[in-house]
Amino acid sequence: MGVQGLKSYIESSDRNYLRSWAFRDNRLIIDGCNLFYALYFDCNLDQMHGGDYDAFEELIIQFFKNLAACDIRPYVVLDGGTDHTDKKLDTIMKRKQQKINAAYALSIGKRGTVLPMLIKNVFRQLLHKLKVPLVQCIEEADWEIAALAKEWNCPVLSNDSDFYIFNLKAGFLPITHFQWKNVSVDRRTNKKFIQVKHFTVGKFCESFKMNADLLPLFASISGNDYVKLPNIKDLDWEEYSVTGMKNARIDGLLNWLSQFPGPEEALSALLKYIDNKEKAIAQEALLKGIEEYKLIPGSLAQFFNSKVIPQTALTGPLQVLPEWTLKPLLEGRMSATIIDALLHQRVFLISQVENFELPCSSETSRPIRQVIYGLLLLGEKQTADKQALKIFTGTSKRYVEEYGRQELTISNQKVEAIQTRVMEELQLDTLWKEPHDVRLQVFLDTLGVSSTMLRGIPRALQLQMFATRYWLVNAQPQPCQVHLWGLLLGMVYGKLKSTPKTERDMQFRLKLQTGRGRIYLEEEAAHLYSQWQSCLKWSLTLNRLLCLPLSEPECARLYSGTLVHQVVRELRRGIALESLLMRGSSAEHLFKQLKDAIVSLVGEDFINKMKTGLERRDAGKTQNGYKAQNQSIDDLSSWFEHLMNEDIDDNEDDDLDWNRRNSIAIRTRHKAKARNAYHPSKKSERRCFDL
Repeated sequence: MGVQGLKSYIESSDRNYLRSWAFRDNRLIIDGCNLFYALYFDCNLDQMHGGDYDAFEELIIQFFKNLAACDIRPYVVLDGGTDHTDKKLDTIMKRKQQKINAAYALSIGKRGTVLPMLIKNVFRQLLHKLKVPLVQCIEEADWEIAALAKEWNCPVLSNDSDFYIFNLKAGFLPITHFQWKNVSVDRRTNKKFIQVKHFTVGKFCESFKMNADLLPLFASISGNDYVKLPNIKDLDWEEYSVTGMKNARIDGLLNWLSQFPGPEEALSALLKYIDNKEKAIAQEALLKGIEEYKLIPGSLAQFFNSKVIPQTALTGPLQVLPEWTLKPLLEGRMSATIIDALLHQRVFLISQVENFELPCSSETSRPIRQVIYGLLLLGEKQTADKQALKIFTGTSKRYVEEYGRQELTISNQKVEAIQTRVMEELQLDTLWKEPHDVRLQVFLDTLGVSSTMLRGIPRALQLQMFATRYWLVNAQPQPCQVHLWGLLLGMVYGKLKSTPKTERDMQFRLKLQTGRGRIYLEEEAAHLYSQWQSCLKWSLTLNRLLCLPLSEPECARLYSGTLVHQVVRELRRGIALESLLMRGSSAEHLFKQLKDAIVSLVGEDFINKMKTGLERRDAGKTQNGYKAQNQSIDDLSSWFEHLMNEDIDDNEDDDLDWNRRNSIAIRTRHKAKARNAYHPSKKSERRCFDL
């Protein structure tokens, strides 16, 4: 949701709507998606090169460490799938196009904001490691966050402007003004606190002498993500403004509403401005909009306290979710993508910085998604209705509509759900009961790995190595050796993050250009690493759906975009691979282990036939990187675990205006290559499933 312009109106006003508060010793409900979005962009972490997850990990650790120092007890709530009514679909489509535009802007050195593909995976994994209480909603989180905050009488931390509308007694703390980096000390009590800005609906409405019940009508008239009535939104509200501010439309509408005792009277007066033919439609839409902000006790408190599954997840449209998936979904241990695939047969793919002259980087991982869709849709319990439909249509094929991009435009295509050899007898409702060997075989078949390959790979490395093998075999264009070595060295560096900085730098002889240095973007490397991340992301999703037949690696330690791109540049310049690691060090040993694992999976001939990629490449665009200080998390994990037990006992995206036809010149030879040679899904189907 969100009311356009309201945030800037409140922050720029001289009426002191946001008041300073020394915040400490309190519960805090955190809008998780807003938090990781704000932290990543506010701290200027890498976006061009696929993300620096290690630096992001350090940020998150420090954030929750500072909360703990001030006795702030966090409860993080994440969005799940899209609303089952599809009332926000238009907004989702618009934002998807904006993200494509932003990714393209970054790829040519312009401004844009793009979250790296694995950010949510890293965030969820890290919060579990820190033992921070976390719930992933089945659908969107805004209403549930507000309902929980009202029930517990504690503030919400977010940047979503809808929290200026929900009437929360304990108020709202905008992340923009949450000074978490600067922990202060009260001189009188010697207790630590975080300086924040605090908003309450009561104080806000007092300044207008307005009934707080009118704010939901204000949001609906203004037009949020759910209510879009341009004939009302565009009325000349500016004439009622008394401030002369740039947000005169919002100010005027608030002043106009303040003359009415309640929403019924205001709605009646408003409908007089509407053409008779549209009155009924407008009234219904506005009343539905008002309902979105009515708060009753939600379901999150019970789940936080005792892991009770919300009744809403067990009945109605959401009943398509098998009961065994609900707990891992709510705990954030399973991707919410499965909700959209099951409920809507629709999946939105993540836009990344890549080569926009080539097909979307997510194309490479499509066969993995097809197996996921097969488990979800072909493994459903066969009801009488579904059996009758099969007889009537003569087919049992099922499809998921995937939304990606074609060049610079959002596009969609129907993707068939498929089965591997061992999937035909599997039922989704009982998938978790299947023997480990069966679930493992589904994963191996999907990624084209034989059982004999499994034996030589250490268990802790298996999933990331299998995803890397799949990428090497299926990626287009074909990765060069420098891309593989860069990726493996990035994994080595991630492993070394737990060692002291001086020792790490000594073992890993590459001076990272971060912060002030110029970091170049090579489109081929960007595209290939986006493909690799997509393969890893969907391998993680498949592994979770199969109830973890393989150990899940720490995503934050697997990829550092700034580093791997720099390694590629250094190797292309002719720097010897061996010179980047100290001889005899643990880093060299780990690199050899990773290299041997890949060689055992694809064969030495495959590696030898790969292009070396040692030719020089022209420098591309630049971007500032980021590198934070490493933090220990053991004490912090214990603190949050103790805290949880104790409590139980008692941005908007930039809307770039692109002209698709004029913004990029598609070279004919690349288009021909993409059309004629780029069919990884077909190749992979033959490779993986003809068993």
